[in-house]
Amino acid sequence: MKIALMVFQFIREKGGVESYVFNLSRQLLNHGYEIHVFAHRFRQDQEKGLVFHYVPAITLWSPLKYWTFAINAPKIVKKTGIQFDIVHGFTQTLFQDIYRVGGGCHWDYMMHTYPLMHTAFGRIVMCLNPRHSSLLLLEKIIFKQNRYRQITCISEQCKREIMHHYKLPANDIGVIYNGVDTDVFTPRMRLQYRDTVRAKYRITSDEVLLLFVGSGFKRKGLKYVIDAFPFIKDKKIKLLVVGKGKVRKYQKLAKDNSITDKIIFAGIYKNIQEIYAAGDVFVFPSEYDAFGTACLEAMASGLPVIASKTSGVSEIINHGTDGFIINHPIAAEEIANYITVLLEKEKREQIGAAARKKSEIFSLKANVTKTLDIYQKVLNIHR
Repeated sequence: MKIALMVFQFIREKGGVESYVFNLSRQLLNHGYEIHVFAHRFRQDQEKGLVFHYVPAITLWSPLKYWTFAINAPKIVKKTGIQFDIVHGFTQTLFQDIYRVGGGCHWDYMMHTYPLMHTAFGRIVMCLNPRHSSLLLLEKIIFKQNRYRQITCISEQCKREIMHHYKLPANDIGVIYNGVDTDVFTPRMRLQYRDTVRAKYRITSDEVLLLFVGSGFKRKGLKYVIDAFPFIKDKKIKLLVVGKGKVRKYQKLAKDNSITDKIIFAGIYKNIQEIYAAGDVFVFPSEYDAFGTACLEAMASGLPVIASKTSGVSEIINHGTDGFIINHPIAAEEIANYITVLLEKEKREQIGAAARKKSEIFSLKANVTKTLDIYQKVLNIHR
């Protein structure tokens, strides 16, 4: 089978979509398929066996970047003259057999990210922004039924958004949850990295370490984790914040709550599996997330997860068994209650072990198997 993968940049370290496409391409190669990558930016040394094709795009202005790639990628695919069995799009492109929605509908993302969207005037202002108007229009075009044969989403939440905004039939949309490399993210990493990482950040062995991982602190709900601290009676806890965001704002919030000594900002950390190895509890009270891959990575690493109902990953968590689900991220006291439960080592280990077992259902191999099922469905439509 000949498969074309279209993505703006094929550089594993750049983000969630890029990492996903990299892992999928590797799994597809292992199945013996011929894989062609159509991208504007790529590193050919990342994976042997892939065939790369350069897609021109104007990157000086984000709307031009979106539109030029969306138009050019399908053209370059056609220009090769290769009869691909499957053309799989991961970035907004005008034509593809399968389009994977990796971040939910842009309108919902805007509603949960920008306070300006909460008023009618603010929504008008936001929609006049060239970047957002371009993404909204591209999304509208992509979801026309002559532009795709199948849509895939990373959660049922994401699927509901598309059906609500674009009135697509349910049968056109499949759900494939993100996969996790259970060999990289594993409790075994604790033996190698736990003591080293904790020593680096001056965390003692008797302290319970909460982890918050993700860039974009506001949407990911860092404020609500900090707000939970005054409700926790046990003082032998610390919070390690990993990712990019407005640190000073949250340092001030920590100071206002008199917990400056409890919170450590680590910035971006390249080998994130080492951080999971050092942690005890993963907290993810996101205001909005189509999925939340960091939660799945934490679960695979054997950590109990506290996630919000407004993130797609909550769909795979069995509340009280392999994690906890908070009904709304602003409920700081509810977050504190679940953290308090997990301060007990035996309970923490029990739920962490169940979380690891749950994550194995979502391995990379399982992910590619479900993707191949979608490919077969599309091939049957072709016939």
